[in-house]
Amino acid sequence: MTTTDMATTRSPLTLDDVPALTALLNRIDSADQLGDPVEEPSTRERLTMPGLDLALDSLAVRRGEDLIGAVVVDVHDSVDRDGRVRCQLMGGVDPDHRRQGLGAELLAWSEERAAELAAQRHPERGEAVFRISGGRDPEPGAAADAPLTGGADVRPLLDARGYRRVRSWLIMVRELPGAPIDVPAPGGVRIIAPSDDLREPTREAHLAAFADHWGSAPIPEDRWSTFWFLHTARRELSTVALDADGTVLAYALTTEDRPGVLHVTLVGTRPEARGRGLARAVIARTLAAGAVAGFGSAELEVDAESLTGATRLYDALGFEQEHVYATYEKPVAPAGETR
Repeated sequence: MTTTDMATTRSPLTLDDVPALTALLNRIDSADQLGDPVEEPSTRERLTMPGLDLALDSLAVRRGEDLIGAVVVDVHDSVDRDGRVRCQLMGGVDPDHRRQGLGAELLAWSEERAAELAAQRHPERGEAVFRISGGRDPEPGAAADAPLTGGADVRPLLDARGYRRVRSWLIMVRELPGAPIDVPAPGGVRIIAPSDDLREPTREAHLAAFADHWGSAPIPEDRWSTFWFLHTARRELSTVALDADGTVLAYALTTEDRPGVLHVTLVGTRPEARGRGLARAVIARTLAAGAVAGFGSAELEVDAESLTGATRLYDALGFEQEHVYATYEKPVAPAGETR
């Protein structure tokens, strides 16, 4: 029996799917040349994120016993800085089963579920938006007719369904140890690795730091706690800047998602503390600690239009742009309307 002869079924994901979903994500990663494979613990953490109901917010497509496609919907509990409800759509189709309409089917299902969930969680909402990754831009100099890689082959589908590119994100990389970084010690500030009792103070600093950033919405305590205790978290290599009262003024939080690569996941400074070199100081301490721990490189993601000038800071710290990824959005139609 060939795979095309097998029955195709649709059902929600369950935690029993962690091994199969991990394998699917890694097949997608390999085919799309992303270089970002996942492990089962990370997949399980994604599927057990607070606020996610797999029975309602996920859909898996199976051919026989094989998982060949999946999608998960995540609607934020809070609105972003512009009063919008963020509806994140995440999924993919096995490379061997593409061009069969499964991607369009999963996207249509996820939009319908996200719109329903947005209306439930935010009955008095204003605008809501579907948000989805548009993959990686072609490398400079690539031929105009070259096949899209890096997950960007989804873009024709997104264009056809009314999505538009709204943001670009730079992946920046720095070799470790690299050139030494001279960072004067900020007066009256302690630069240290965060202990667990600084989890909530760091979240409060993050809420303040990102309140004026595009697309940012407050992270609730339970989700922050999940992020803080990820199995890939490297808090001993993360850094916070504390004032004399113990207030977190700035932070750089890290994970090790790929062996030997220190991922600087979040960097921020409270608005009232900007301009004092604190972001530079916390990143410098993290890079130095990563080098001592044997990491060969550090990477981070930054909004290409960052209002705080973060790209200039990272350039000055020796980071170099490696890739550009895109975010696509589409407005959610009010109940009873279609777009």
